[in-house]
Amino acid sequence: MCSSQMRRKEREMKKDDALKFLQEAKVGRLGVCQNDQSYVVPVLFVYDAETNAIYIHSSKNGKKIEMIKANPNICFEIDEMLEIILNKSPCNCDVAYRSVIVFGNASFMNSPKAKIKALSLLLKKYSEEANSTINPEMADLTQIIEIKITSITGKENIK
Repeated sequence: MCSSQMRRKEREMKKDDALKFLQEAKVGRLGVCQNDQSYVVPVLFVYDAETNAIYIHSSKNGKKIEMIKANPNICFEIDEMLEIILNKSPCNCDVAYRSVIVFGNASFMNSPKAKIKALSLLLKKYSEEANSTINPEMADLTQIIEIKITSITGKENIK
């Protein structure tokens, strides 16, 4: 884990727990930046432990695509709010949660074989049609963003 910046060390997740949550989470938020403009967008994704990469299904055009072309350095975030913990004193209320933040480098997959593998992983994660066959023509219709992870931190407050 890359946790030198973490203020609340007692809430730091173990790396294995952060990676497990990355595999389980259904929606991620991709953060990109170009010039002085930031952009955060919710995305469907899959984490592949074999390659230590995140794959995102996308159209071939749009704001995030243009911004990644201009600056491939990204931030990716997942979170889950588990419970609000109330207290008689508002200052003593708390939230049970877990979150993971990834920094990495984004690129676009061009190889039909690699795109088919990524799409198959996405299909398996999100659909009961996991045995459907994806052919090169289908893969060519979509963009797959590959994020090579350079650092990952996880934080949780579970009571």
